[in-house]
Amino acid sequence: MSGFGILFLIFGICVFLVGLYMYTGHKLDILTWRAAYKNLDIDQWKNIGKWTMITSIFILLLAIVGLIFNF
Repeated sequence: MSGFGILFLIFGICVFLVGLYMYTGHKLDILTWRAAYKNLDIDQWKNIGKWTMITSIFILLLAIVGLIFNF
């Protein structure tokens, strides 16, 4: 198996889990120190989580392609 595909698979799963955590309405303390994220309500956190999960799908597709073709 390709190391590239395995690392991207792990990274894609981690990004998906962070997006799922935000989608359930939880705030990430590492983001809330920034002025842009201080006053977000739960609906805005859900929107950020949704788009993070969508982005992770592209990372997972890249990992699957990497595993199939063994880059």
